[in-house]
Amino acid sequence: MKFRHTFLYIILILFCGCATSDSETFKQEPLSHETGPVWPPPPQTPRIQYTGSITGPSDIGVKKSWFRKAMDTILGKEEAMEMLLRPYGIFADSGRIYVTDPGNRLLHVFDSKEKKFFKIRKSDKEALRSPIGVAVDKNGEIYISDSLLKRVFIFDKEGKYLRETGSDELLIRPAGIAIDEEILYVVDTHGHKIMLFSKKDGSLLLSFGKNGTGKGEFNYPTNIFIDKDGLLYITDSMNFRVQIFEKDGSFISAFGKHGDGSGDFSKPKGISVDSEGHIYVADAHFDNVQIFDKDGRLLLAFGNTGRGKGQMILPAGLFIDEKDRIYVADSYNNRIQIFQYLGGR
Repeated sequence: MKFRHTFLYIILILFCGCATSDSETFKQEPLSHETGPVWPPPPQTPRIQYTGSITGPSDIGVKKSWFRKAMDTILGKEEAMEMLLRPYGIFADSGRIYVTDPGNRLLHVFDSKEKKFFKIRKSDKEALRSPIGVAVDKNGEIYISDSLLKRVFIFDKEGKYLRETGSDELLIRPAGIAIDEEILYVVDTHGHKIMLFSKKDGSLLLSFGKNGTGKGEFNYPTNIFIDKDGLLYITDSMNFRVQIFEKDGSFISAFGKHGDGSGDFSKPKGISVDSEGHIYVADAHFDNVQIFDKDGRLLLAFGNTGRGKGQMILPAGLFIDEKDRIYVADSYNNRIQIFQYLGGR
């Protein structure tokens, strides 16, 4: 140990003039995009195209200088912590991709515009244990739900802890989260309900839902998405359906059933909506993403079991950004896959 500290000191003295800030040690390179399969396949008109995947910082053009690599080796830094292990929740905005990784017990932040990468591993007092949901508000504040700590932790855009929402008394097993203006929506999976909190002070504003199979009732809901009109889309996982609500929790409609046919569900998880109102649902058993219209009619499905481009193993979170880029947390392939909705042309 003494030798290691002495060697580290010598290295710092020799190369302190070469050291730069984290943002300057990365070589700037454009984000490359792969070409891949399309759905439906030719000769039909394609609607979805595979464009690439992310397993770690190098996939967005982040490269460390030789000095940074040497220092990481000397300090015993675990390079594996920068690679996706078991991604679950995902959010994308303004060139950044945020991914919860309960396998590594952290949040990855990939900034493709600035070619930067950083991790969030703890709040002010304790380390994250099971980060699941992630959302970012218009100010860049990052919200992370932890299913075991029963909290939603809030950080600034650089990853500095700010505050937290929730408690052992209010939440049982928080999962998916979403933000609409000044309201934080939290899916409490084991509570079988949706909780609405004030972003400003963290107070509970409203909750809706209970365990059951009726309209507005839930059986282990998992994920949530808010569309541009403020409608809530929730995967009611063990009822094998999607439920749609007004922002105040008023029930609108539901669709889906348990089965192994086209349009059926087995383990629905991630959910999102594109610019044309199509509803995308990732199914962790079918290893695919199914696309529906607002009436619940199946339009298309893409993906199948495997490790190739467009193939998946236990997909979880799903997010669609303002440019209709589709991000799928391909959990047991340790990656995020990115697709493009090509429009109804």
